[in-house]
Amino acid sequence: MSITGAKGYFIVTSYAVQILLPRIFGEAKEFGLYAATMSGVAILTNVLIVATIQSVSKFVSEDESRAEVTLRQGLRVQTLLGGALALGLFVLAPAIARLLLDDQLTRLLRVASVVVFAYALYAAVVGSLNGRHWFSKQARLDLAFSTLRTVGILAGAALGLGAIGAVAGFATASATILSISLIWIGFGQRGEGIPIRRWLGFMAPIWAYQVCLNGILMIDLQVLKRTATEMAFAGAEASQAAVDIANQYVGYYRAAQTFAFVPYQLIISLTFIVFPMISKATSIGNREAARTTIQHAMRFSLLLLLLVAAPTSGAAHGVMQLAYPAEYLAGAPALSILVFGVAAFALFAVAATAISGAGQPSLAAMIAGVALLAVVVANRVLVMRAGLGEQTLEAAATGTTIGMVIALILSSWALHRLFGVFIPVATWVRATLAAGVGCAAASATPHESALMALVALAAGFTSSLAVLIVTRELGADDWRALRRLVRRD
Repeated sequence: MSITGAKGYFIVTSYAVQILLPRIFGEAKEFGLYAATMSGVAILTNVLIVATIQSVSKFVSEDESRAEVTLRQGLRVQTLLGGALALGLFVLAPAIARLLLDDQLTRLLRVASVVVFAYALYAAVVGSLNGRHWFSKQARLDLAFSTLRTVGILAGAALGLGAIGAVAGFATASATILSISLIWIGFGQRGEGIPIRRWLGFMAPIWAYQVCLNGILMIDLQVLKRTATEMAFAGAEASQAAVDIANQYVGYYRAAQTFAFVPYQLIISLTFIVFPMISKATSIGNREAARTTIQHAMRFSLLLLLLVAAPTSGAAHGVMQLAYPAEYLAGAPALSILVFGVAAFALFAVAATAISGAGQPSLAAMIAGVALLAVVVANRVLVMRAGLGEQTLEAAATGTTIGMVIALILSSWALHRLFGVFIPVATWVRATLAAGVGCAAASATPHESALMALVALAAGFTSSLAVLIVTRELGADDWRALRRLVRRD
């Protein structure tokens, strides 16, 4: 309950930052510059958080009597690893800025290197708390960090310093929570630690998978920025003008991502349930239990994702008005496409978790790697073909969606090969029909204002749900299972 509450608070504050920053900046190009910086850095920090927490938590939980020794070793490992990554980001910042054709990124990335280093060590502390089942302390730290991060970013932007102010606020918050965590929890104790080969061997596949997973979700912003800047230069724009144009497109696209990511945020907690259930079933040779778990998890995820994605796509213009100024409506066509791509990505994440739980993490990582390459290539090709104009953001969203659908197709094939199971064809047909009706209903409902946008979303959701009930995709067994789940909670 503590961890879930802290995670929910983090999601709310993250959305608050993404919604309030454009209004504070006042210009889409400044929001785009911030997004281009932090989306790339987020790939590193997200990987650090997941891989480090899982590793330290695992080794601490194996022998809690040596928890302090393991914490100290985790901090040493993360000092070296996080220090190397942060130093690399600091040193390579000019090269990355040149790659993205924007010299402004150099100082932004150098300030953000503080975030990378702080995250590396902070994750080791959180992993130690998690391994010892000190969930209340873990939740309090995460709540404090979410608050510091939100205040730091928004305050830095409010000082009138633009993107650099927001990034500096983020860096200050990261350094502050690291200091608080080390003072409160400590640095651990000396002693004989886990063999370093075992430690790194456990982390390596997690790193590989998480780099690709987060890359699929976020790399399109960097590809869009580079490609749009090139095309602006080719249009004989002055150097800074070309950069500003590209940053505007990035700002609009990032706003669309804010709502497109909602389905993924809703379903990601399911992966924390699927992994241990599949791991246990496969370890004792109970393939039927594993098959049933996968079947139910994938079917439930598909229906829930489409119930959210379809009305969001249909009422995309109204949805954007819920949080952003009028100029950001340029991102609405991209949202209408990207939200279905993210739904496919969320299904892939559930499938990949099942594959990893079955003892095939390298297979999940390879699928993610292929999909990441597809996202980069498809974005580059489609955005270049569309050129700068009304179709640019739609092209980027389409490219990302192609890569995400490829990830889903490959993971479906892997699940079928491993367990002989996936979502029934009839369910796909009924769910697609429900999504089409929901999208059409939301689109047909006037949604020119924020209030009517909510009405359109409700109309789309209700219509999709009605189709699932009428076609008997949702039946009495589903409602009984839902009631049991509610009573259990």
